[in-house]
Amino acid sequence: PALSMAVSRLEDELGVSLFNRATRQISVTAEGRVFLARAEACLLGLQGAHRELQDLTQLHSGEIRLGVPPMYGIRHIPDLLMQFRARYPGIAMHVGEGSADGINGRLAKRDIDVALLEARRVDPEWASVLLGSDEMVLCMNHQHPLAQASSLPASELQDREMLVFDNTFLQRHLLDAFCASAKVRYRIALESNFVSLVIAATHSGMGISTLLRSVQQQTDGVVGVSFEPPQFMHFNLCWRADEYVSLAHQRFIEMA
Repeated sequence: PALSMAVSRLEDELGVSLFNRATRQISVTAEGRVFLARAEACLLGLQGAHRELQDLTQLHSGEIRLGVPPMYGIRHIPDLLMQFRARYPGIAMHVGEGSADGINGRLAKRDIDVALLEARRVDPEWASVLLGSDEMVLCMNHQHPLAQASSLPASELQDREMLVFDNTFLQRHLLDAFCASAKVRYRIALESNFVSLVIAATHSGMGISTLLRSVQQQTDGVVGVSFEPPQFMHFNLCWRADEYVSLAHQRFIEMA
């Protein structure tokens, strides 16, 4: 009853109905959805104010919520996190791994505060800074017939057994576009979004995969051959420019 009275008073104050009450299953009206969106924005602003005040404790506490693509995170992210931890031991770091699509969606929904994304996946409304670049290369067991090549055109992939990531990975889209431009069709031996599985399958000689050069160089027995022409990926650290960025995240961005 107290809740019903509070809603009724709010509706009287606003001069609109916020809920449809025609049936047992109530629903929000169009006016109610508009009001809800505004209310959520106000609460978000209030949350930002609380976080600003907490920052005045000079980073003795706080957290960072970061999303990274699995392959780039293998080589480039651990060193950065260890350096940040050494400087700010009171900050808890929450790192989530996922495809570019998944990380993009989590940043849009505010499940994370900072994301590492390939430049082609960065929303133009977000603030971002280039963190680094890496070459996407064709990788294979060192005994593979193509392992001695300096570079490979798309024609060499015709009917080759490929170990591919699923369609949530930008690398899959780049590979498919590379082959489609030359009207080449490869054969899928394995499709997975588990990076460690693709690396292991490449090492075992199951087929050819597309890995980053930095990952290939850390994997004994796996050779990396450049595409012809070479394919590069550029990784940006990005965040929502229209919202408050905590002091902890500002320091993390500066260090990155």
